[in-house]
Amino acid sequence: MSIQNTTANNTVARYVVIAALVAVAFFASYRFANAASGGAQPAFNDYAATQAAYDPTAGDAGSGCGGGGGCCGGGSGETVEGAATLDADGIQRISVDATTGYNPNVIKLAAGVPAEITFSEAYGCLGQVMSQELNFFEDLQTGAKTVSLPALEAGTYSFSCGMEMVFGSIVVE
Repeated sequence: MSIQNTTANNTVARYVVIAALVAVAFFASYRFANAASGGAQPAFNDYAATQAAYDPTAGDAGSGCGGGGGCCGGGSGETVEGAATLDADGIQRISVDATTGYNPNVIKLAAGVPAEITFSEAYGCLGQVMSQELNFFEDLQTGAKTVSLPALEAGTYSFSCGMEMVFGSIVVE
């Protein structure tokens, strides 16, 4: 066997060992993170399952992160309702504190009237707020943001943190 073949074989073996170590480290860290967060969670991209599991109107399960609220500062899990006020300019407005969960996490709006919801500055999991149903996404890490909504039809619309772990509802009546 030539020296050149031995060197090539050693190089390949080294890369295989490195790849195996990286794979073991990745899976070990995943298992550790999963165990630390309380075990099985719904699939990240399964919006409906995640929404059902962390619905803010479902008591303690609504705080996100397995119902304890710890990893995201998801709040107590209690339903906190807040109603928008109608200003002289014909727009209903409400502010939401997003620093430790959404307060209020159930927002009451009147149907057929434009609205503005101002979310406070927040970080970590709560650093973004979004709604697939209402087509908004705001980064709250750079300061408070106001979401302008058109006049909505009666119904219930959801919003969540960017990681879809902490949820709130907009109830239009």
